[in-house]
Amino acid sequence: MASKWSNTGAKRGREARADLGLGDHGPVPDLLTVVEVAGAHVVVLDLPEGVAGAYVAKPDCPLLFVNGGQWIGRQRFTLAHEFGHFRMGHDTVVDHQVAISGNLRDPNEVAANAFAAELLLPKRAIARWGAANVRNGQPTLEHVCLLAAEYGVSAQAARYALDTAEVLTSARRKRELDAEIADDLHAQLFKQLGLEPLEDELAAASARRPRIPRALRDSALGDLLAGTIDVDAFAARLDADPADVVAMLAALGLDQLLATA
Repeated sequence: MASKWSNTGAKRGREARADLGLGDHGPVPDLLTVVEVAGAHVVVLDLPEGVAGAYVAKPDCPLLFVNGGQWIGRQRFTLAHEFGHFRMGHDTVVDHQVAISGNLRDPNEVAANAFAAELLLPKRAIARWGAANVRNGQPTLEHVCLLAAEYGVSAQAARYALDTAEVLTSARRKRELDAEIADDLHAQLFKQLGLEPLEDELAAASARRPRIPRALRDSALGDLLAGTIDVDAFAARLDADPADVVAMLAALGLDQLLATA
């Protein structure tokens, strides 16, 4: 059952699509570009184990972090989730995968997940997709794969979207699809159907990571995030005491994102 936080997140996701001129007709054409046009800055790195992404609420330069080592469909949902934190005015947060997967009940995380789902898979668009493609009975795993490929998301995200849009209504079929996805049958079917992953700027950035946004290029912070300098060199560039720099990074939550940068 939807909560007030998930309802709020979905509403803000719809508002974001409207504000960005995306409507509710289909996939976001290029999520990374859309996010940066909206005023955030995207960093794609190899983040520490278990960290999916982060939002750093830096007033003059809000940063959205994505773990470029994860599968691209998961990265896309993470970026939309962090964008939700930004759009909803949340505080800095480092998101472990458990938060993105929906296993935490923190209101901000619930809202950000609902925001991401609506931004990437708008309910009205998925309902129309279902009416056009699922003509007899309940969706099959093939439908889930086709939707996931078209929208550039994971099979599980596509399955949830079909549920939210009331295309998938059978409790039994939901359990069957969840079991098939858990057994990785969707990956086999994806290949059999000849489906290709969605190619966009995030996919390109992930392939050539680290990706440092233009706002941070040639800066001390950008070089630190890219891993070309360490904290001591960063402090020297700022002409600051290393202890003060460590405290500053911790205050921004950046200390949790540098383990493998």
